[in-house]
Amino acid sequence: MDEASLRDVLEAVEAMESDVSPDVLLDVLSDRYARYVLHHLSDESTATLDALADTATGLAATESGAIATPGDREEIRVRLYHLVLPKLDAAGYLEFDSETRTVERDEIPAVLRELLRKET
Repeated sequence: MDEASLRDVLEAVEAMESDVSPDVLLDVLSDRYARYVLHHLSDESTATLDALADTATGLAATESGAIATPGDREEIRVRLYHLVLPKLDAAGYLEFDSETRTVERDEIPAVLRELLRKET
């Protein structure tokens, strides 16, 4: 994230009129896999873990200019399952059912949606 984008984030956080914790918001924005998941869920209200892993793997490969391997996808899928999805669930942005490995979008704050839109 460049300096201008960071400034935009800080201004948006200061201007928020919601109960969103700036720490939680910045934590989510600092995790590229969390951003990939929220980007995916901006188009679809539900998704499977596998679909999110496919999206995140593709976006990560595009960002790096590398070709993703099945091992890369598995590493990302495990990261999503154990770290990213529980964090986003705890933040209230989605509901993650670890048994069925499905995700349902919850309320994503407008400021976060706007910042994600700027990134793409």
